[in-house]
Amino acid sequence: MTLTIKKLTHWYTDESNKLYSDVNLEFEPSKFYAIVGESGSGKTTILSFLAGLDAPREGEIAIDGQPINEIGLTKYRQHYVATIFQSYNLLTSMTAYQNIETALAVTDSSHKGDRQYIVDQLARVGIDKEKAFKNVQKLSGGEQQRVAIVRALLVDAPIVAADEATGNLDHENSELIVDLFKELAHEYGKTVILITHDRDIAKEADVQIELKDRRFTVKG
Repeated sequence: MTLTIKKLTHWYTDESNKLYSDVNLEFEPSKFYAIVGESGSGKTTILSFLAGLDAPREGEIAIDGQPINEIGLTKYRQHYVATIFQSYNLLTSMTAYQNIETALAVTDSSHKGDRQYIVDQLARVGIDKEKAFKNVQKLSGGEQQRVAIVRALLVDAPIVAADEATGNLDHENSELIVDLFKELAHEYGKTVILITHDRDIAKEADVQIELKDRRFTVKG
């Protein structure tokens, strides 16, 4: 499924001070995209539109030509996009395993109830079985981020939208997560969109989109 931004214009409170104007971008299946830019440039805002968490002032987000507003933002978030937040957004009363199990229960995932598969996928990112069944508050920040990433990756959604998903990880674990993103795009045909300020991470993507001075420039 191809995700498009059409004639998007947005401002916060003052229409004369636009964050960006008349943006047109396309995100294709089987590709890993990185939107790179400095803090405060508007990267997270554009991701919130792509993930159906918010709506722009003007223009539209569409999937295979159908505006996501017509699909319904709630339905779009449940069935079309898996979002990875910089702040984890884990359920703090649950274990790592339970967080993933709960998320899969309300989606179309083919891995619902597959305990061993969930445990194995957590192990791929360094969360062993002991940690998988610990309350997430007993895990480090980097470990919680990896749980959040696995939760999003196991949801059967065609789009993965990640906000600074490697920001709390060391170099080794960042590379591991980037490799997972590449696998999702190239082997599973997903559209993977990563927001990052790390230009070295961005270079790993198939397509870099630089946001600078309120303008988007596509590279690659």
